[in-house]
Amino acid sequence: MAGIKSTDAQVQERVDKCYDMRYNHGTKQVDWIKWCSENYNDKSEKTYCTYWSKSTEKYTDGWKEKLNKQLDPAVNALIGLLASDDEKIRQRAVDQIFKLTGNEETKVAIEGGFEVTLNWGDDAGILAE
Repeated sequence: MAGIKSTDAQVQERVDKCYDMRYNHGTKQVDWIKWCSENYNDKSEKTYCTYWSKSTEKYTDGWKEKLNKQLDPAVNALIGLLASDDEKIRQRAVDQIFKLTGNEETKVAIEGGFEVTLNWGDDAGILAE
């Protein structure tokens, strides 16, 4: 459906409405598109799907921001633990920093045994001349 180009403010208002309906009221995408057609009826279904995608980005960005706000105090606490006089506390702080940065050392314990049998010469079926 051809129409007049929406302003950034209008698009943001629709994305905010989609966010509210989706994450606060549990609206499904099919119902969102139907709602848009009934209430706006000025854009294509593809555009209404774009609003849906942008509401996902808004949701994801919100969670990332919350996590980053919580991560800063945790990192500062770990930095403080690095100054501890206790070697075990310092080592655990270092281990946690490695985990946070994705550089954790993977340790694998192997239990059990194996048997190796080597056959040389005549025992292996090779005749020596």
